[in-house]
Formats: sequence, structure tokens, C-alpha cells
Amino acid sequence: MAGQSLKDRTIAELEGQGFRPARWLPEPDAGRSLRPLEEVAARLMALHALFSWVVLPEDLVATDRIEGALGRNDLRSWLTDEEGEILSLDRAGANEAHAGSIGWKLENMWPLAWVLGFEPPPSVGSQVGPEVARPMIVDFIPGLGGTVADAVAGSKPRTVEEVIALEYRFYCAHNAVRSAQLGRDTVPRGFHPIHDGGAVHERRHGLTWCLSPAVSWEETDLST
Repeated sequence: MAGQSLKDRTIAELEGQGFRPARWLPEPDAGRSLRPLEEVAARLMALHALFSWVVLPEDLVATDRIEGALGRNDLRSWLTDEEGEILSLDRAGANEAHAGSIGWKLENMWPLAWVLGFEPPPSVGSQVGPEVARPMIVDFIPGLGGTVADAVAGSKPRTVEEVIALEYRFYCAHNAVRSAQLGRDTVPRGFHPIHDGGAVHERRHGLTWCLSPAVSWEETDLST
């Protein structure tokens, strides 16, 4: 779809939901490309291992299983320094310090899983719930005994055009969210600029990273 056409459709759909992104936003760049699927899968599986480290008790998932997954797939290299520091804590300490915030990683995981074929697509809305998190973790992501190669082999990857279109939707919604965080009336009634807006930010981060080959997670451009 041509850039202006996609922009017009995207903004119209968002305005129909109650978002008011700026009309001066640039058109989507159709020349962008996807990073290798192996990298998308590795980041997704690294976040899954991190989430398991913080949330799941030892009697449900043994530490050596998580450490085995991290080592087998070199997943630590796909975590940020801050995320890696969580793994330096013992399981109880990680849970105590991060159980209240680790759920944001699910927001990052959803777009990565979608790029690899998971349904449904990330929505511009409230924080991820069990109706998405459970099938994504239990049914879609290879278990801790799996490999990145397993994830890629079992994927049904989206086209770059599909990813560009959804990323642009989140880019525009993110613009409306940031305006709302500055006190403007640019998001739907009942949409919390911080809590729900944070979900938009984190999902956009995952999608934009997928369209930013050779750019690290920390250096991904999230400007609006």
C-alpha cells in the first residue's frame, strides 16, 4: 500500500478508536527491512527465560532448566545489560525485586511472537492479559528445552509489508500517547496514558526493533 494511503487509513482508524495522532507525522517508509528471524526468535526466547526466572517458582521450573535454555541458545546476548542484571539475582531475590514490573516484558514479547506467526496481532489498547499471555507462552514459544532453530522452523513469518503497517499504527498511536502524557486530550476516554500508554510504548518497541536490522534493543529509535 502506498505510503500516503496507509497513513490516511491508519490515522482514520485510530481516530475512530478515539486516538488523535498528529496529522503532520511522516508517511511510513516502505523501504525498511526485517531483521533476521533468528534474531527475533532469540530475543523472544531470552525474554521468556527472563520472565520464567522472575515469575515461576523453583518447584515448578527448576533453575537448571532456565540456565540450560540460556546457555544452549546464547540467550544472554539478546538481553540488555539491565535485564542481564536480573539474572544475577537468585530466583527469590529476582521475584521480590521485579515481580511487579516484569509483566512489561510480555508487552515486548507479543509483537515478536506475532512477527513469527502468533495470533492475534498486538492491539493498541490495555495491558496484555492471560488470554494472550498464556497461549503465547504455553503453546507458541518453544519450551525451555527448545532452540532458536526450533522457533524459526515452526514459524509462519509475517511479510515485511505487514510488519511495516502494524508498526506504523503503533508509531501513530505512540504519538497520541505521548501527547496525552503531556496533558493533551489525544487518547480515548478511559485509556490511561501511563499504564495503557506504556503497553503501546513497549509493543511499538518490539515492532520497531524488528524493522531495525543491526540496531540494538537499547538504541532502537522510538521517537515520534
